[in-house]
Amino acid sequence: MASEESPPSPGTSLMQAPGTSGIAPQRLAHIAIEVERLCAVVRAAGHQLSFNDEPSAFTATLNNKAR
Repeated sequence: MASEESPPSPGTSLMQAPGTSGIAPQRLAHIAIEVERLCAVVRAAGHQLSFNDEPSAFTATLNNKAR
């Protein structure tokens, strides 16, 4: 029976991406954590966003959620 695997997280994808071999592993891990955080914020705010949202409104939403 084949096991169902979920797709890799954005942070994991980043750490395995081509061209990342020149980045120090510790720095790459920190960047991956930040990618995960940013993705979580965007997902949490997703219900408030539409394709016609202004970038400034999106930035304000992110800034309000970060506090």
